[in-house]
Amino acid sequence: MAPLAEPTDPNSQPYVTVETPRSSQEQTAVETQKLQDASEKSTEPKGQVRLMELFSFADSTDKLLMVLGSTGALAAGVLRPLLVVLFGNVINSFGSTDSASIPHDITSKVNRVALNFTIVGVVGFFMSFLQVYCWSVTASRQSKRIRSLYVNAIITQEIGWFDLNDPMQLSSRVTDATIAIQDGMGAKMSDLLHFSSTLVSGIVIAMVKGWELTLILMAVVPFVAASGIFARKVIMSSTKRGLQSYAQAGAVAQESLSNIRTVHMLNSVDHFVEKYGQELEGATAAGIEKAFAVGWGSGLMYSTIFFMYALGFFLGAVFIAHDNLDGNTCSGSSCYDGGRVLTIFFAVMQGSMALGQAGPSLQAVYSACAAAFDVFELIKRSSLIEPTNDDQGKKLQHVAGNIDIDHVRFVYPSRPEIEVCRGYSLQIKAGETVALVGPSGSGKSTVISLLERFYDPLEGSVKIDGEDVRSLNVKWLRQQIGLVGQEPALFATSIMENIRHGRPSASNSDVIEAAKMANAFHFIMEFPEGFATEVGERGAQLSGGQKQRIAIARAIIKNPPILLLDEATSALDTESERIVQASLDELVAGSNRTTIIVAHRLSTIRGADRIAVHSDGGIVEIGSHDELVQIPNGHYRLLLEAQMKSMVEENAGTNNAVTLTTQPEASSSELPAGDQGCDGLERSMEMSRKSSLHDWGATNANGETDKIASTARIWKMGSPEWKFMVLGGVASIFKAGVYPVAGMLIAKIIHLYYELQKTKHELLHDMRYYSLAFCGLAVVCGTSFLLMEYGFGVASSRLVGRVRLITYRAMLRQEVGWFDLKENSSGALISRLASDSAILQAMTSDFLNRSLASGATMVIVLAISFYYTWQMTLIMFAMAPLLVGSNYVRLQQYISFLSVSNDQDKKLGIAGGLSFGLSQCVLFWVLAFIFYIGGIWVSDGTIGFEDLFIVLMVFMMGSFSVSLASQGSVDSNKAEHAAANVFKIIDRVPEIDATATSGIVLSSIQGNISFKQVAFAYPSRPNSTIYQEYNLTVHQGQTVALVGASGSGKSTAIALLERFYNPTSGMVTLDGHDVRSLSLPWLRDRISLVSQEPVLFAGTIAENIALGKQGASREEIVEAARNANAFDFISNFPQGFDTEVGDRGAQLSGGQKQRIAIATAILRDPDVLLLDEATSALDNESECVVQASLDALMAQKRRTTIVVAHRLSTIRKADVIAVTHDGAIVELGSHVELMRVSGGRYQGMVTQQIAE
Repeated sequence: MAPLAEPTDPNSQPYVTVETPRSSQEQTAVETQKLQDASEKSTEPKGQVRLMELFSFADSTDKLLMVLGSTGALAAGVLRPLLVVLFGNVINSFGSTDSASIPHDITSKVNRVALNFTIVGVVGFFMSFLQVYCWSVTASRQSKRIRSLYVNAIITQEIGWFDLNDPMQLSSRVTDATIAIQDGMGAKMSDLLHFSSTLVSGIVIAMVKGWELTLILMAVVPFVAASGIFARKVIMSSTKRGLQSYAQAGAVAQESLSNIRTVHMLNSVDHFVEKYGQELEGATAAGIEKAFAVGWGSGLMYSTIFFMYALGFFLGAVFIAHDNLDGNTCSGSSCYDGGRVLTIFFAVMQGSMALGQAGPSLQAVYSACAAAFDVFELIKRSSLIEPTNDDQGKKLQHVAGNIDIDHVRFVYPSRPEIEVCRGYSLQIKAGETVALVGPSGSGKSTVISLLERFYDPLEGSVKIDGEDVRSLNVKWLRQQIGLVGQEPALFATSIMENIRHGRPSASNSDVIEAAKMANAFHFIMEFPEGFATEVGERGAQLSGGQKQRIAIARAIIKNPPILLLDEATSALDTESERIVQASLDELVAGSNRTTIIVAHRLSTIRGADRIAVHSDGGIVEIGSHDELVQIPNGHYRLLLEAQMKSMVEENAGTNNAVTLTTQPEASSSELPAGDQGCDGLERSMEMSRKSSLHDWGATNANGETDKIASTARIWKMGSPEWKFMVLGGVASIFKAGVYPVAGMLIAKIIHLYYELQKTKHELLHDMRYYSLAFCGLAVVCGTSFLLMEYGFGVASSRLVGRVRLITYRAMLRQEVGWFDLKENSSGALISRLASDSAILQAMTSDFLNRSLASGATMVIVLAISFYYTWQMTLIMFAMAPLLVGSNYVRLQQYISFLSVSNDQDKKLGIAGGLSFGLSQCVLFWVLAFIFYIGGIWVSDGTIGFEDLFIVLMVFMMGSFSVSLASQGSVDSNKAEHAAANVFKIIDRVPEIDATATSGIVLSSIQGNISFKQVAFAYPSRPNSTIYQEYNLTVHQGQTVALVGASGSGKSTAIALLERFYNPTSGMVTLDGHDVRSLSLPWLRDRISLVSQEPVLFAGTIAENIALGKQGASREEIVEAARNANAFDFISNFPQGFDTEVGDRGAQLSGGQKQRIAIATAILRDPDVLLLDEATSALDNESECVVQASLDALMAQKRRTTIVVAHRLSTIRKADVIAVTHDGAIVELGSHVELMRVSGGRYQGMVTQQIAE
């Protein structure tokens, strides 16, 4: 007899690991190097926590649940060895009874044993219930607590930790790691205790029954254990490599999907698909290696067990022959008979089988310990700069605002070889406003970071009111400081909540007042939802200026004693800048607030008390504006003269223009008429837009048809590996057939043990044939396990990789409007990509394995059983659904338990416990019934003793075979739902296909652009109209500038020209062709866009520049960098062009990122150039050089250029300037022409800027 193996739950999804640097009190040079080393070793295999440490976060309730659950698991584990004892008694009842008294003896003995089966079954029910209920509930409680602590630990780490740990991997790591931990500390831990109890009790029972035979049999057990341990090590190693590859692939997907506009703009879909595919190749290879290891290890283990069958049964025959044959007569409890030998053998087998069954559970526990290592290390890691502890550090009663930065030396943890600050010193008095100016990368923003304690200096100190900031409470410190950064960071929530983040206790009226002070109230109220408007991921639904004003409002509502403005108004138009600057000035002046301003526009800092000029990580000049301009050839004076030169030129042009205001050329500001002849096309495009954007949420009334179609398509996608599926299928059939045949052999051996009329020689002679048969089964079993796991492993690993790649490509080709919808945020898409694709193997290789194994087993079982006795076959066949059904119910309850909330934990824990308890006791009750019926039939001669046990053992071993095939099965509904999700993405036809090759390809481009009667609203805000009748004509080679208030529709024109969106009505044309009729990849290849907020991707500087032109040579990349004024600062990095830029270019300053983005555009050599605030993040010196490069680029070739700008100095020479207001162009003409419009909007903007 062999035990029924319980189906195990599905394997948890891959989890992501990260190397966590250990804590210390200060970030010294040694610690920085440790962080660097940790990053470099992040791909090496990690350790694992000790088993008891896995439960470090259990409370008293959890401890009580674990004690009760462990008691139940240990007691339930004893049931199977007790079953062996009862089974041995039954065998003796049938086999050793005198034939003269068969009817009476058999029925009385068997009835007594059947009653014992029933009693043990009742006890087993309650113990099994305790096991599952207690462990399920406590695992859910602890995992949720760990998840909360883990998320809190991540967000409280210092910024330097994030510099060295890829933030793109964090979102998937939180879920995946905690699921693995819950799996290992819940059902798998209880199973491990259960099987351990079975192992120990089985060996104890065997030793009591006959220690001689037990010791011989146990000599084989270490070989079983050794094979399992070796297999586990190989599995863990390959799993780690696979998960690391999946993590890296997830990071690629995360950064591309969250920056989809840049990906489309650069025609980089294929680039990222290839990059993602390369990462998946490593995961696929690791998956195949893991499958081979599982097959080899499992095959060796089960082969060893069959060799143990051969040895054990033969030795049993030897002991029986010695005590009972050839005239030997043994009396007493120590004598070997058939029942005793079988009890010993099956008790040892129960132990060894429990060891084998514990393998998946042990692997899950080890996986949980491995996942917990990184999680617990991070939870325990004290952040070098603790941002949330209310008790650690001083809290000053009053903050005056005196700042003292004394001889600071600093390097970023990710670039320890570059010293950003060298002996930096600066003193700021309370209430003083100090401006920091200088080239990009000179250390200005680093000062802000040190004050906020994002980092600590290596040497020197930063003090506030005489207190070193390292001695102050970090949370309190940051509450005293308001920061508006160069690139505003908004969260995916409402405008109201984004502003309230500045002061969580603020009322709605406080938020509204802050918005008014930041000049944000007007544009917010223009949205249909007002302050409840969702800003989208990273504020994607707002313009740059709008985002900046919300960030300023967030700082204003904080009302801090110290205000840090890092290019706070760089993204604002002139009018908004004036109003916001006035609000900030009033805020500073009204409260004696200490203010530090980092700025490139000197107009915003001339009123500062002092100006500190930076260069190469130090201050080279400091003083007021008046003092600094007196320094001959001083750094500040040179910066000012460069800016004033352009302003004087503009002023001269303005004076000339003003004298001509009486001329009638003002009519040039009139708008061109639009084309009215495209209504049909507009209507069809609108219908397409509405239908396609809702495809994701659509449902099909014929659900069954969808399921069948999805299943067929998944099979088709796996068809390239059909040879491996055939290999795995054939091996699965052979493996399935081994167990029923083994059951028949066991029954034959049982009967042989009671043929006491044979001589010792005859008994051992017959036994040799059975032992050799088991040796043959061992070879077949081991080989079939290996080939099955390898064949199906190759098929499933390649299928999962293929589906992920196809799904990822389908996501990238969708239009930008699809990503604007809340349900298609990058986080949601990454989750679908990771989870849904992995489940699909359940519909192919797993399904084929289960079907073939179960089908082949049933055919063989029924064939053998009907051959010997149809009566018992029918009884066993009727009982089989009870066994299979109870196991299935348990599996389903467990699966549903994994994703529930705390409110449902107890309810589903009870349901799971009841179903598992029934699954355990049903076996005992079924056996009681079978032996009761069998006893009656054997006693009246209906069936024979041998026939009864052949049918029983064949069914029992066959059930074990089906259980093995069912391990790791996934709920079919879950798999079908995953398939539907995948195909909804794959099948969705985007309104604007980023990869479509259809459309017109023009032989040459003149560059004539026209917007004709364009109406437009963003898909995510269809009720908020941006354009109603927008008209604009740009002639070949012209430079047209779009100016106006933030949110007036300037950047929308660029988005329509790039075909991020289609107009609701009207059309956008290029050389007379509607852009919707042109080949989209070809169109975007002819356009270069440098946007307001540059996006760089993780990789080297050279790789980012190369995205501008496919196949660009190194020389072309270097030349583009020279033209963008980026070569010098790139060359200063130790790795030069091979320097890693970090996540979204985090390792570079804003100006450096912008220049790399400009180099990318220059490399493309476009026919149409779009500059959306292209130089807004540059200092004055860099702006002049880069602007000269852009001017030279435009002069080199008749290039049509559209410039969106707030700095009028950058667009004064434009051929045409279009003033945009409320989604329409209200003034149009050259600078000179527009200055003649008395009281015009443009004239007012210029006058305001000149005054500043």
